[in-house]
Amino acid sequence: MRLLIADDESPLRAWLKRLLAQIAPDVEIVAEAGDGATALAEIERLRPDAAFLDIRMPGLSGLEVASRLAVPCRVAFVTAYDEFAVQAFENAALDYLLKPVTAERLAVTMQRLRTALPPQNDPAALARELLAQLAARPATP
Repeated sequence: MRLLIADDESPLRAWLKRLLAQIAPDVEIVAEAGDGATALAEIERLRPDAAFLDIRMPGLSGLEVASRLAVPCRVAFVTAYDEFAVQAFENAALDYLLKPVTAERLAVTMQRLRTALPPQNDPAALARELLAQLAARPATP
């Protein structure tokens, strides 16, 4: 799984990377960003499977980044602010982690991400996901 981590606090980005190395050693961190505009650009350029976004960052907020995504990317928010949870889920958040993040809680998020992503190199799983997406679209005349 390929991930992007976006948070304006570099110690938190480092902490998440250490925790991920422990609980999900197969994860590849493809990029880090300290602000929302960079996060959005890197997601669109690198197309990671998922992104961990802070809610409050310079420039674009994590919520703004999630709402502007033009490429498929699962989003989990990592924040100190619990009052944005509803907005996060309205922006298709897969999870909402409160700081300080623990290894146990991050493991739950990683399991949710793995469940939400189709297995790589499995044509049948990819076909099922595409059919499910087509079935969920409203019919057009």
